[in-house]
Amino acid sequence: MAFARISPLTLDGLPKYLSLCYHRLIEHAMYTFAELNLADRLVHARPDQGMTVQEIMDGERSCWDPNFIYRLLRTCIDADIVQRVNDDQHFVLTESGRMLTSDHSSHSRDFVRWVLGPLFNNSMYQLPDLVRHKGAGSGMTRVTGGLNLYAYISQPGNQELASIFNGAMIATSMSTGTKLVSGINYDRFTTLVDIGGGSGTYLAQILEHYPSISCGIVFDLPSVINQTKDSEGFKSRMIPETKVKFISGDMFDSSTIPQADAYLIKHIFHNYNDEKCVIILSSIRQTNQNRLRKTINKGVYSRLYHFSW
Repeated sequence: MAFARISPLTLDGLPKYLSLCYHRLIEHAMYTFAELNLADRLVHARPDQGMTVQEIMDGERSCWDPNFIYRLLRTCIDADIVQRVNDDQHFVLTESGRMLTSDHSSHSRDFVRWVLGPLFNNSMYQLPDLVRHKGAGSGMTRVTGGLNLYAYISQPGNQELASIFNGAMIATSMSTGTKLVSGINYDRFTTLVDIGGGSGTYLAQILEHYPSISCGIVFDLPSVINQTKDSEGFKSRMIPETKVKFISGDMFDSSTIPQADAYLIKHIFHNYNDEKCVIILSSIRQTNQNRLRKTINKGVYSRLYHFSW
C-alpha cells in the first residue's frame, strides 16, 4: 500500500470521497507507526545509512512480521514520517518523524495515539445509532460501560490510557496556547484556576506571559494531579513554585473547587451534554458567589466531533 506524497484534500465530486478515504488509510499507518513506537528505534539510525527492517526488528520486535513493517514504512514515507536512504530498503526518520519519539516535547505521539486510537474512534462509530435513538448515553459512555471519559481513564488498569490522554492535551495546549494567551488579557486577574488543567501547560504559558498574576492553580482529578504536580512546564519557564498550586477535586462538586478571580475551561464542555455543562458552571459560581469571572476556551472542536453528541 503506497501512494504518492499526500496531496491537499479534494472536496468535489467522486474524488472528494476517494481523497477523504485514502487519507484515512494514511492515518491508520501513522497510528500504527506511533503505537508500535518505531520512532524510538529509528531515531538511532545513522542519517547516511538508515536502518533496514531486519535491523529495526531487534529484541522484542524479532517476532514481528517483516513484510508488514516494510509496507508500513513505505506508507509512512507518503506522510513524510520516514524517508529512504541509499535504496528502498534503508529508512530514517524525517524531522517531523522525530516528533513521534516517546520523549519528544511536543507529545505528538500521544496526540496521534489518542485521536486515532480505538477508544476515541469507537465512540465516533456510535453516531448512527445515536441518531436512530438506539440505546442510551453518549458515544463515550456506550463504549466504556456507562462511564464518562474522565471516570474511565481514572479506572485501575487504564494508567497508560490516562497518560496518553494527558499527553494529547499537552499537545493541544501547546498548539493553541500562544494565540489564546496573546488574544485574551489575563493581566487583570490575580488568581487563576485552570479547570481540568492536566499538566498545566496552558496555565504555565499564561503565567510566563503575565508575571503580574500572583497565583495559578491547576485543578483536576486526583489521579491526574498525582501524576502532574511536578510538571516541567512551569520549571522550564522559570515560574516560581510559590506561584503555582496543584489541587485535586471534582468540577461537579463546588466544595472542592478553589476560589479565584477567573477560571479557564478548555476542551471540557464538548465531553458533556448541556445539563452537565450547566452543573459545572453552577459549581464554579457557587464556590465564588459574587467574585467570579469565567474564561471559556471551547477550542475548535464541536460537540458533534467529540463524544457527547
